[in-house]
Amino acid sequence: MNTSRDSVYFASKNAAYVEGMRVFITFPYSDAPGSLNRESLGRVVRVDDLGQGRRGIAIEILMPLYVGGKETHR
Repeated sequence: MNTSRDSVYFASKNAAYVEGMRVFITFPYSDAPGSLNRESLGRVVRVDDLGQGRRGIAIEILMPLYVGGKETHR
């Protein structure tokens, strides 16, 4: 995984990702009690073939999402 302020890159075996696809992303994510998980709208900007069924997925983070005026609490 590689991250920056407005993008994230990760490896996946999921073949559903295609360039231009809109996605919801929760980053950073933690399942610890009381964690604040920030949800955002993103767009797949690149899909790399990493071999052995793995693909590198580059997502541009477009904007944060707030439901009910607050961030999601888990």
